Amino acid sequence: MKKKLKKELDNAIDTSGNSLKWNSDPKGYFTIKPIFSQKKVFVRHYNSKNVLKQTFAGTSTPEIVQAIIQRKLISRLDHAAYLGKETEKAIIALKNKLKYIQGDKLHLESKELI
Repeated sequence: MKKKLKKELDNAIDTSGNSLKWNSDPKGYFTIKPIFSQKKVFVRHYNSKNVLKQTFAGTSTPEIVQAIIQRKLISRLDHAAYLGKETEKAIIALKNKLKYIQGDKLHLESKELI
């Protein structure tokens, strides 16, 4: 192993078992769902009073998340990271016809019956 790589690996911060405490975003929350008949992932934005404000639809995580960020609908970085992760999982599920439940692990071996 090269010295530079060994030093980098030796100095890496171990994040195993690191979890963030959930805090609500004052700008609201999102629900994410692939709609197989539409061939798109739908991301709904609700305000903190549980009122649906906007719905985003697409097939690309960067496009969906950028549209949300451009509208300043997220105020927390951990919320943005979660939204990106869950949107990508929903897109993978959509493309592979897999069952998707927001917040759950994506099971690549269990195909959704459509």
